[in-house]
Amino acid sequence: MDPFSKKMLEELEQMQQHTGRILRSMSLSRMMPMESDGWQPAADVYEAENCLYVYVELAGVVGDTLRVTVDGQRLQVSGVRQLPPHQSIACIHQLEIELGAFQRTLTLPAAVEVEGVDSTYINGILVVTLPKRIRKGRVTIRITPGE
Repeated sequence: MDPFSKKMLEELEQMQQHTGRILRSMSLSRMMPMESDGWQPAADVYEAENCLYVYVELAGVVGDTLRVTVDGQRLQVSGVRQLPPHQSIACIHQLEIELGAFQRTLTLPAAVEVEGVDSTYINGILVVTLPKRIRKGRVTIRITPGE
């Protein structure tokens, strides 16, 4: 393969990698955050029969800065990501890692029992397990006459 064709192939491969990265990071809530400040970590929400699982990608976040709050059908995860300082940097060639404070609020697909929520943070992934609220059957509500 001649040098020009080889260079073109390398450029096309780099474009494919960049395009894949852009498409993976495209979600409306990440592109246009309306409820939060800072950057938005990627999150996946899975539903099982009795609970919901939320996975949040937080590589490099120190666990002490993480806060998880559940209120009704909303889950909020916040914290701070900082890179270790480098004394000898003279030039920056590429910046892709988002740093600083973040806050991500997710609307859950079902109501949850807040007392049973559990979370673990392993290898840069926060896993929040939320037991679904169990409905207790039919409820009859008494109507009182107004004045």
